[in-house]
Amino acid sequence: MPDTQQIALTFDDGPAIWTEPILATLRAHGAHATFFLIGSVAEQQPDLVRRIAGDGHEIGNHSWSHPALARECDDERVRDELQRTNDVLASILGAPPTRFRAPYYNVDARVEAVAATLGLTHTRGDIRPPDWHLGTKAAMIAALVLPQVESGMIVGLHDGIPPGTRTPSGTRQATADAIASIVPRLVDRGFALVTASELLSAEN
Repeated sequence: MPDTQQIALTFDDGPAIWTEPILATLRAHGAHATFFLIGSVAEQQPDLVRRIAGDGHEIGNHSWSHPALARECDDERVRDELQRTNDVLASILGAPPTRFRAPYYNVDARVEAVAATLGLTHTRGDIRPPDWHLGTKAAMIAALVLPQVESGMIVGLHDGIPPGTRTPSGTRQATADAIASIVPRLVDRGFALVTASELLSAEN
């Protein structure tokens, strides 16, 4: 284990307009994170994808269209969801990602085996506040993260809204506001905010 206390912040369902203020907060505090992007959304916003990577953040695969991979998809659909996203991200960034997170964390050994054939490893989330819920406020998100967080943990948050969602007019502003509060407080407590791969490689 490294001497420095490390935490990985992760963001699912982007890129989106709320990605921008989150990037600004991370940049202001020298923090890095992992963004699990939806392929069909990333394809429409290549400049933002490049900006995320250019700031030193890790980019992961969050499927093409956000289905529940284990529950809803056979092997062929799982492979297609992940491969299409890998291909789009590789076309934008020059290389495919090495990590994925299943939408809804709906993953099993079968999905992981298919993903492994594409060079992808699943990424857990240890603290997962319901920031995707419309009624969740920034203060609640911070209150659910800060007391629980310990070195070696991965925090799962959301900076976007999946395509086809029932609440397309929803917002992730609460998450962006919470990050503006959470990040400086974690840094003040001596935590290094790193990518999921950096954190997990330090565990091995």
